[in-house]
Amino acid sequence: MSALDYNPPHDLEAEKALLGSLLLNPKLLEEVADKLKPDYFVDRKNQIVYQIILDLWLNSQPVDVLFVLNALQNNLRFNATEVGTINREYLLELIAKSSLSSSPEHTARIIKEKYILRMLIRVGDNLKTLAVESNSPVEDILDNAQKQLYEIALDNLDKNFVRIGDLLTATFERINELYTNQVKYRGIPTGFVDLDNMLGGLHHSDLIILAARPSMGKTSLALEIVKRVALQQQIGVAVFSLEMSRDQLCDKLIASVSGIELRKIRSGQLEDSDNLNEFTKLGEAIGRLEEAPIWIDDSGSLNIMELRTKARRLKSRHNIGLIVIDYLQLMSGKNYNYQGNRVQEVSDISRGLKMLAKELNIPVLALSQLSRGVEGREDKRPLLSDLRESGSIEQDADVVLFIHREEMYSKDTKKKGIAEILISKHRNGETGVVELAWIPKLATFENLQGARIRSVVDK
Repeated sequence: MSALDYNPPHDLEAEKALLGSLLLNPKLLEEVADKLKPDYFVDRKNQIVYQIILDLWLNSQPVDVLFVLNALQNNLRFNATEVGTINREYLLELIAKSSLSSSPEHTARIIKEKYILRMLIRVGDNLKTLAVESNSPVEDILDNAQKQLYEIALDNLDKNFVRIGDLLTATFERINELYTNQVKYRGIPTGFVDLDNMLGGLHHSDLIILAARPSMGKTSLALEIVKRVALQQQIGVAVFSLEMSRDQLCDKLIASVSGIELRKIRSGQLEDSDNLNEFTKLGEAIGRLEEAPIWIDDSGSLNIMELRTKARRLKSRHNIGLIVIDYLQLMSGKNYNYQGNRVQEVSDISRGLKMLAKELNIPVLALSQLSRGVEGREDKRPLLSDLRESGSIEQDADVVLFIHREEMYSKDTKKKGIAEILISKHRNGETGVVELAWIPKLATFENLQGARIRSVVDK
């Protein structure tokens, strides 16, 4: 027998008192209708009466005993047995209880709190059953638990209108803080000046897609952002790498921090002379990175539920401020068979990443591959239509960035060592192109001295 079957938290007197008050004074619905759902009542009769009262009120009809009884008789939503238990005497009993209600809002809050307690018990019962009887993977059960608890928490939030005066006051305080502290960006700065000027940093709850053809440096750019966010801003970053090992990622980060060529770090052939002591520089770089708030997960395979579970844990324990995923197409969807429909699977992944960004209220930077259609065009600059396997990536993303290096296609280009970052989608701002310096020996990017923002992305 579950706890709900035994003694569920409830307050029948509060339910009757509130319904009686509404029957006497329907205007009170203006205070509770948006906060209270019929399901919040524990007594099925009270659920039905409240639903009928709501229906009458929403249809601008009178709300009293006679109209409720008439609506009950003509309502096909409920079965005859349920309706038969509600008569004139019961409605008059509700009205008699109305004197017990000093404040409709307070009474509604009591009813809602009892409902939430019942839901918590129900979730506990369901999880107990799953843990004992289900053959589902443990990861699925954990994700299910977190999801259900999160939904209850969301339901407990008061989502009311806010007077614009209150909003403007808060807005002024935020702008004043930025002005007083000389903070340039509302989001997390990437450390790339022109990119931050365009985006305003990486914003909370945003899904940012960074896409490019192979060997363009999307992992290198993502790691450079990770380094700058963690070291310069002291903001925790979680890196989920499905392609490179943790050792490869560390090598790249060390090269970027130390300025030592990547090939030397990988081979161990460091120079040690009076003019150049690379071993010392290596130690200094490792010392800096050792204290950096960076967490790396290089699981070879990762589905969206596992990622969300790990991300929630890191957010709870270490208050991370940025998630980086390398890369989206190497992830798998939920643990059921998509029957070869990879487009649907990638759609579920991108939607799951956007939901994760909103849930944790932090930016999620997801790397993505591009289709080979880029190679077949004279102009090799990527387009939104080149995002591989799913148009939902473009739809779910708040920002889409592409990397284009002309030297990869033309040896005679005048833009050697220059990378164009195409901001092809920016939900809350302008699109455009910024230029960064590509540093081959370090396999990383740097601000390009004298770079200027171009105003329009080439279509």
